[in-house]
Amino acid sequence: MIRSALDTLLSGQKYLLLQGPMGPFFRHLGDWLESKGREARQVVFNGGDQFYARKGKSLAYRGVPDDFGAWLGATRGDWPFDTLVCFGDCRPLHQAARRWAQAQGIRFLVFEEGYLRPCFITLEENGVNGFSGLPREAAFYRGLPAQPAPDVKRIAPSTLRRIGHAAWYYLMGCYHQRAFARYRHHKCFSPWYEGACWARAAARKLWYRATERRLRRALATRYRGRYFLAILQVFNDSQLRCHSGYHDMRAFIEETLGSFARHAPPSRMLVIKHHPMDRGHRNYRAFINALSARYGVGERVIYVHDVPLPELLSNTAGVVTINSTAGISALIHNKPLKVMGSALYDIDGLTFQGALDAFWRAPFRPDHRLFSAFRCYLMRSTQINTVFYSRENPFIGL
Repeated sequence: MIRSALDTLLSGQKYLLLQGPMGPFFRHLGDWLESKGREARQVVFNGGDQFYARKGKSLAYRGVPDDFGAWLGATRGDWPFDTLVCFGDCRPLHQAARRWAQAQGIRFLVFEEGYLRPCFITLEENGVNGFSGLPREAAFYRGLPAQPAPDVKRIAPSTLRRIGHAAWYYLMGCYHQRAFARYRHHKCFSPWYEGACWARAAARKLWYRATERRLRRALATRYRGRYFLAILQVFNDSQLRCHSGYHDMRAFIEETLGSFARHAPPSRMLVIKHHPMDRGHRNYRAFINALSARYGVGERVIYVHDVPLPELLSNTAGVVTINSTAGISALIHNKPLKVMGSALYDIDGLTFQGALDAFWRAPFRPDHRLFSAFRCYLMRSTQINTVFYSRENPFIGL
């Protein structure tokens, strides 16, 4: 019997919630846990956390990550929690909490964006993504009994709510900065810089929607099946920093483009897809153009921003990624996939296990039956059918 993510979430009694997504999700989580007969308190690390926390059910931490383990020990002496919960396990404070929890035998649960988006969020014990405890052996999934796919409630995440909560979170963090003077965010924490990036992203989205219309048609018709797709990730993605050998997205671009130029068939093209959440922060066009010219493949490399990923996956000959969850989407589309970092789906039979130089000409196809078993297990054991930013309480109906 596969243990569901909700069973994992409800297997404790006293919960200490650390930093959640920007917004009210952890407040709703605390209320929901208490409606199930559990106890829950939340730690606030900055003014944004404080604004969204449940009133009267929060504790403030004003120290640095190195001291967080000792603080957790002292807190547990006063209130014996048995479960820590966080969003994102690569943040310095959460890494300190994870080390402490493992040493003390305390359950450590991690929320993350859904492996199977857009209708799911992820919950795993001890870590997600590269830290996930999911089996990486094909034999495990091949040995599972066949099970019907669970019913899925279709939910549309709200981008406007995400932006609104993020803006208010940053503003509250800035407003209460003196009260949390030792706090250091895992990313840039300036509301003015982030606001400027979001404004730039909105303008670029409109621009690319207009300028890429003709290219979008060409990729679906004239270039259909003739191009490989390289999927970029957000420049400061923890997946990049903690679960790959790359420290900058440009290193991935250079390795991928150089390998393509040297080893891909001359009839193939390379499409490089920018991450939509990185639209206002980075633009690699000049870098890609310079590399393409250096390798003599300028006419065979296309850099796109707003061509929808499902369309690109439907029409591509194969996909290269570091470890994006878009790799799972590539497998859903039954496309050959090469993973360049550490990914929970990088399993022999699902992804190409040879070198990148060999990938461009390899006759590899993913094992569809193996992927079906993997996807079913992934959905049942790690996914919760809700979203972080919705128009209603995300725990209604769970």
